[in-house]
Amino acid sequence: MRKTEMLEKLKTDQNYRAFVMLALIMVGFLLIFLLNNVMTHFEPGTWLYRDARIFPTYPPAGNDFRVGYYHPAYYLIESHFTAIGPNGTYPSNYPPLVALSSLPYALFDMTTAYAIHVFLLIAVNLACLFMAVMLVRNTLLDNLGLDNSSKNIISMILFFLVAFFTFSSYFFVYSMERGNTDIFAIFYCLCAMWVLVKNPKNIWLQIILLSVAVHFKIYPIVLFPLLLFKHGKKLLLPAVLVNIIFLLCLGPNMAWAFLKSMSSGGEGVGIGNAWSNVANHASYSFSIGIDPSKSEYLTTTFFMIWAVTFLVPLLIWGITAIAIVLKKYSIPNAVLLFMISIPLMSLLPTVSMDYKLVIHGAAITILLGVILKLFLQKFTWLDLIQVILLIGALLMMSRSYAFVSNSLVFIKNKFVWVLLLEVFMAFNIFRYIKRFSYYGSEPSNIGHDIKAAV
Repeated sequence: MRKTEMLEKLKTDQNYRAFVMLALIMVGFLLIFLLNNVMTHFEPGTWLYRDARIFPTYPPAGNDFRVGYYHPAYYLIESHFTAIGPNGTYPSNYPPLVALSSLPYALFDMTTAYAIHVFLLIAVNLACLFMAVMLVRNTLLDNLGLDNSSKNIISMILFFLVAFFTFSSYFFVYSMERGNTDIFAIFYCLCAMWVLVKNPKNIWLQIILLSVAVHFKIYPIVLFPLLLFKHGKKLLLPAVLVNIIFLLCLGPNMAWAFLKSMSSGGEGVGIGNAWSNVANHASYSFSIGIDPSKSEYLTTTFFMIWAVTFLVPLLIWGITAIAIVLKKYSIPNAVLLFMISIPLMSLLPTVSMDYKLVIHGAAITILLGVILKLFLQKFTWLDLIQVILLIGALLMMSRSYAFVSNSLVFIKNKFVWVLLLEVFMAFNIFRYIKRFSYYGSEPSNIGHDIKAAV
């Protein structure tokens, strides 16, 4: 086929555009796998095989699971629900609800419990991607003239591509080694989003699900503006009541012990915490890494750098969120606000270890859905070019810091790549809002479409 004919077909044939875009994404994810998982096993120059240590390990596997879940459940039972650590201590940065929800693990020995936990982590990762793909299918791929078969094929390809990217990434292996549960928090966030889409009037269930996420990892609190966007001031009283109940689920003493555990220094996660390193992509840790006055700790220069690295992602989110909220509430707009909020969960806390990057799988799925919709609606070279650039950002985001030179401090830490992902999201949200401004109300058949797809 001649170039002119191919170009004309891209401009006129929607199915051909879908094929080209999905093929480009497929090739991109394959290159990411080869460059990050195959080529990294060979020493440049000599081409000798090597096995590099791609993240700091704490053998045996499952350190975060043992410290944050299994041990608290064990001590909770042993102390008759008065403490989650030995001698009445609270050696955890997690809210009391985490210890309470971990009790089923105590039915098994530690090795068996961790095996069950790993199975749950894999299943929940897949469930999150499935829900994200369903949101794309039934909101973003709507009003394009696609039949159900085409939507299903596109959705299936998107699901397997992002699953392949996620499961072959450095951060997924890292999360398996630690047994970390950030993906559980995103699962509850997506469940809340799912209820918002299917049953928008069920405000209590939405609040309960999102509050469970908050009491797993705190940072999902940035999604409450999404529910406020939909429900207005009706949200406030139920949200306060539910979160107070969850905080006090093991009594006021345990709640106070948790709040003290969040303080700075030592095992805490506040300013001065001990977790700031290249595998921590929070703005706080990134700022410490690039602070030129390394001989001193927490200098004025550091706080100025941190102010910038903290405010930039917050401003990007704020400007984009305002642009969305200025439009009338609709399910597509809610999905867009959900997507742009996820990068904040990584960048704003003072501790965001790289295993936390698994939470972005759903957001990446939605972003690809937005780009795909824009491209299917109208051919532009911009969409093809930005997907290539996005693949480059995802390559670096999923690549272990061990394969990046220490001299490249700005790109070694994942902060830059998560921030760039947020920029891609904001850019495409503004394009979406401008092009599809006719979305003034919720599609009336959205709940029916989701049921039919499931």
